[in-house]
Amino acid sequence: MAIYVVQPGDTLWSIARLFGVSEQEIMSINNLVTSEIFPGQELIIAAVEEPTKPAPPITPAPPGYTIHVVQRGETLGDIARRYRISLEELVRANPGLVYPGLRLRVPEVAPGPVRPPEEHLETECFRLTLSTDRTSYPRGTPVTMKLTKTNTCRRTQTLTYLTGQRYEFEIRQDNRLIWRWSDGRAFSQAVQRIHARPGETLVFTEQWPQVDSAGRQVEPGRYRVVAWNTARELREEVITIYVELRS
Repeated sequence: MAIYVVQPGDTLWSIARLFGVSEQEIMSINNLVTSEIFPGQELIIAAVEEPTKPAPPITPAPPGYTIHVVQRGETLGDIARRYRISLEELVRANPGLVYPGLRLRVPEVAPGPVRPPEEHLETECFRLTLSTDRTSYPRGTPVTMKLTKTNTCRRTQTLTYLTGQRYEFEIRQDNRLIWRWSDGRAFSQAVQRIHARPGETLVFTEQWPQVDSAGRQVEPGRYRVVAWNTARELREEVITIYVELRS
C-alpha cells in the first residue's frame, strides 16, 4: 500500500493504468463518489508494494532542506502541518509516490512569526477550514475564531438547517466543555434550505473572551477550539485546533 500525489494532467484512468489496478479499486479505497480528482490530492494505492531494494546510502539533506523519513500511516498533509509548510511546497519538493521509509525533502522555513493554527476538512462537496488569529494569547485577550465553508463541487449544493443557527464553536480542555458560542442565544426554529453555488465561500467569525460558561476568567493553559457547520449534511464534520493561553 502506498500514497500517490495527483499531478497536473493526471486522470483516475491514467493513475489506474500506471499502477495496474482498476479505477473502481482506487475509488473504493479512497471513498470517491466520482472520478474527479485534483492536483495535490493524496490517493491510497492498495496494490502497490513497498520497495524491497536495499536502501541507498544515506546522504545529508541538501542546503535549505530537512530530511523526514515517512512513517506508516502518515500523509503529506500530516507532514506539511508538522513542519509548518504548505502541502503545495512539500509536493513540489517530492513529486510522485510516497511510501513508508521514503526520505522526503522538507523545505526549511525561514525564521519568523509562528503561523496561526489552521485545519482543513474535506467532504464530498465542501472544504471546511478552522483557524484562529494567533497561536498563543496573553491572559484576557479574545481568541478570534474563523470557520470557512466552500463548495468545491461543480454543481449547486443544498444544505438543510433545522433552526436559524448556521455554525457552532466550542472551547474544551481535557474533553471538558468550557464554553459554547450558542449558549444563551435564541435561534428561529423554522427549517431552512440554503443553496451553495459552485465555488461559493461563506466565512463565520466569532470571539471567545477567555471565559467559561459562567463568565469566569479561565486559567492559563492549552485549550481546544472545536467548530462545525450545523447543516444536517455537515454537522458530523467537526474540526479541532489548539491554542495556548499565557499567564
